[in-house]
Amino acid sequence: THQEQLVAKVLTEFGIRYEQQYSIGQYTVDFFLPELKMVLEADGIYGHSRKADKKRDEAIGQLYPVEHIKETTVEGIAERIKEMICLE
Repeated sequence: THQEQLVAKVLTEFGIRYEQQYSIGQYTVDFFLPELKMVLEADGIYGHSRKADKKRDEAIGQLYPVEHIKETTVEGIAERIKEMICLE
């Protein structure tokens, strides 16, 4: 998605290594940050509200923290990622 492209751009600009469309068990996540042992989901304005998405987040959350990005601009995404990983 366009939002995923923006998230990838910001992660690259911050020098954060990531795997996109990464499989964790039976699930595929938008981004896995191996050094930070964190999962990022690019939700856009809709978020993950389906029952299956919540079940997936709970299962993955037992292994890694799952953070959701709703922001859709480079600036908003950059600020959200800074908050999540304490970059300042």
